[in-house]
Amino acid sequence: MSHVEVELKLAAKHSAIEAVRQCLSTLSHQYSEPTKLTNIYFDTANKQLRQWDMGLRIRGCDGRYEMTMKTAGQAIGGLHQRPEYNVDIDSPELDLAALPAEIWPEGTDVSQLQSELNILFSTNFTREKWLVTFEDSEIEVVFDQGEISSGAKDLPIQEFELELKKGFIADVLNLAKKFADIDGLHLSSLSKAARGYSLLSLPKEPLTCPDSLFDYEELPLEKSLMHMQLLCQQHEAYWLENGSNARQGFSEFLRFVQAFLVHYQNSAPHFIHDTPLEQLRTNIADESMSAEDFCYSSQWLKCKLAFIQWLSALTYQEAH
Repeated sequence: MSHVEVELKLAAKHSAIEAVRQCLSTLSHQYSEPTKLTNIYFDTANKQLRQWDMGLRIRGCDGRYEMTMKTAGQAIGGLHQRPEYNVDIDSPELDLAALPAEIWPEGTDVSQLQSELNILFSTNFTREKWLVTFEDSEIEVVFDQGEISSGAKDLPIQEFELELKKGFIADVLNLAKKFADIDGLHLSSLSKAARGYSLLSLPKEPLTCPDSLFDYEELPLEKSLMHMQLLCQQHEAYWLENGSNARQGFSEFLRFVQAFLVHYQNSAPHFIHDTPLEQLRTNIADESMSAEDFCYSSQWLKCKLAFIQWLSALTYQEAH
């Protein structure tokens, strides 16, 4: 079975979890009790699947197993759109021949590839689920809590995912806005698989300070917004890693965004002009505001959701 997965990820602080649950309880939904999921991720020694922007896992739940392959897609901030192929299997053993032949790059020897695959890392988490009827769509909201493990290394999992089951991408973003008054949520651009791969890397080179501007007048609007989203992610990562040293660069980036909006004031949707960019710059200037508190703040979440909504309207085709 194949489909295009469209989902939005929100990393959550412990303080935000109950507030999101309470918000979900006010919506039309079907609730599913928590289940335990185990996932094993595979790749070759030279990370061939990663090079092809593909992700392969086997998921186990209550004695049932499913093999999933995800192929190259798009990501805008925390909104992901990616083809996904799922195959039920009898045991936690790979069977690449069961996947559609057309997903592989031309000339791939699938049998040889399978013989070279190894377990890289695993995820173990508890999943709580709400199937929400929202506006004209069905959206599955899950809360995952557990860990990603590779040898002696591990990373925590504590996140909400909003996956479009039927309807419109705009409704996913509008549902996320229902949570945007809650502090402690952060739009995450990294999948569990991407975070798992990070455990395998050699010690990372320190991040360098990102650019704070680019010549948007030379680019189409859509490309400018995509580049701005990338810079936003880079500034977040740099500040979270480098603390106060990155504060000024982030403030300069937000000032650049304000200039960008002046240039596109006749093209930007009304909700973009309502984003509190000046207040966010004031918050950054406050030395008592940590990078984590800023990046997990309600105001910053609202701002990012607004820009993602603008860009997604230009970029994504609606799913039905």
